[in-house]
Amino acid sequence: MRRNLAVIVLAVLLVGSCSRRSSFTPVGSYSSVMIVTETGQLDRSTENLVRQIQHPVDYYTKEELQFRAKLISAYQVEKEPPSKNMILFGLVRQGEVGKLIEGFIGTASVRKVLEGKINVFKKLDYPYTGQLTIIITAASPERLAAVVSENGPLIREIIEEANRERLRNYLLEKEKRELTEEIRAKYKFTLRIPFLYELNRERKDIPGIEFVRTEPHRGLTVSWRSWPRGGVSLADSSALYDIRADLAWKMYDKDVMRRDLVSFAEDRLGDYMIVRMDGYWENSEGIYGGPYSCFFLYDDILSRLWIVDTLVYGPGFDKHPLLRELRAVAETFRPD
Repeated sequence: MRRNLAVIVLAVLLVGSCSRRSSFTPVGSYSSVMIVTETGQLDRSTENLVRQIQHPVDYYTKEELQFRAKLISAYQVEKEPPSKNMILFGLVRQGEVGKLIEGFIGTASVRKVLEGKINVFKKLDYPYTGQLTIIITAASPERLAAVVSENGPLIREIIEEANRERLRNYLLEKEKRELTEEIRAKYKFTLRIPFLYELNRERKDIPGIEFVRTEPHRGLTVSWRSWPRGGVSLADSSALYDIRADLAWKMYDKDVMRRDLVSFAEDRLGDYMIVRMDGYWENSEGIYGGPYSCFFLYDDILSRLWIVDTLVYGPGFDKHPLLRELRAVAETFRPD
């Protein structure tokens, strides 16, 4: 799976970014989404969208909302400080929100909406640098409702990808380039190390290299194994579970996993197709634990399995933003 991907996303038009640079900086959390509608009220047309955005994620000890939605009226949008994530939601050429939508996507794109060709638009760094704007629109209420129902996961993933991109840009403003180059020369992989992360340990016997950021704890380990199977897929789930169990026991001071809380999925990490494993870890000698996401990448040049493992321990903290940050860093991984 060590190859670049041509990513095709249906029903999404990437509108060219033409940043409106200003003294305003988007505020708030990456987990917040401001939804602009005609009235700003929770009615039938917006209830499903809010439900899709506020998707619950189960982290075993706590269920978290992937995002938190805030509704405002199209008449109030100019009075609100810019948020990191904004959705314009409504019908084209109807009401104040319709005017806003046409101003954002242009008359040519409005015609495509009216023709039923496209309904979801993405604009990054617009109207302010650092802001993501998603436009969800249609020519009729029935079609608008269908667009939300059909594209909920896609809309959330658009927001997550933009969040990780902006987080990564911030974290790498002060990249530890010397450490990145040292690791690349020693271990034949590249992982860009943000200024907030430290090299915690190197274990040649496992083998594995762990990086951490504390308060709360975020850990990222890169490990590798020989892998003669010629690829990695969901059919390898049992073997991948055993590999991660061995890594956790040796690298993380006898951590263990809850087998009943493990799930696998096909995914991508940066440019690479991978198998992702999500679950919950506990320490066998202490009363603590937390969620993890582990990414398995097959290197067809070296016939090697790379394991990029991320975990958090943050009592009292939401776990989803911490795992989002770790994945943003993990996506800089490249085999050399």
